Amino acid sequence: MDRKGFLREAFKKGLCGCAAACGIGLGLKAEGKALLSAGQTEGATGLSRDLHRRMREGSRSPDWARIEKAESWVKFLMDNMDALLDEETKVKLMNACGRSCYLNAFGVAGEKKPSPEAAERYLQALEKGGFRVERGSESTTIYYGWAGKQNPQGLSLKEGYCMCPLVEDEIPGLSPTYCNCSAGYVTEGMERATGRKVKSVEILESVKRGGKDCRFKVVLSNT
Repeated sequence: MDRKGFLREAFKKGLCGCAAACGIGLGLKAEGKALLSAGQTEGATGLSRDLHRRMREGSRSPDWARIEKAESWVKFLMDNMDALLDEETKVKLMNACGRSCYLNAFGVAGEKKPSPEAAERYLQALEKGGFRVERGSESTTIYYGWAGKQNPQGLSLKEGYCMCPLVEDEIPGLSPTYCNCSAGYVTEGMERATGRKVKSVEILESVKRGGKDCRFKVVLSNT
């Protein structure tokens, strides 16, 4: 096979980067240059992109390292919040994070709110599920919880795992402030299901605070 034929075959196999370099050194004829510019520019770009992709993937930290880094960062964040922020601000911030987590999971709520009848059916369903619901003239109190459910990774609260994938494993010394994120998550879910404003959410028990489950006292406005 002559040199021109070799170059053509090399280009077809995606070896144009090396072939182009050799061609420059050997003094490519006009035909060879035209072949490179007209037919192999896309191939060269593809090879370059593939090389960069493999370099990026090869330089990534392993999953376990990223998980450990994320867990450490969450603990640092909580520690700094406890040191620098007052209690009310910390609760509001973590509540907002919980709401954002719910939005990320289920999207933005529709403009149409549930009817009073639909809200009542939801409360009755909670009662049938074993949750206590106390109806008052101005507000309704719901004693809600995850009831030993599993988080998205299939790890059960009954086995001591958090519902949150970020901190599902035990993180020694994690601030109890973190659980206010779940309170915000519950708030967003309750308001969507009932169409009513949540007055307050109190954390009665949580796995990260040493409990056996995560339970909340939710006070809904009746208006």
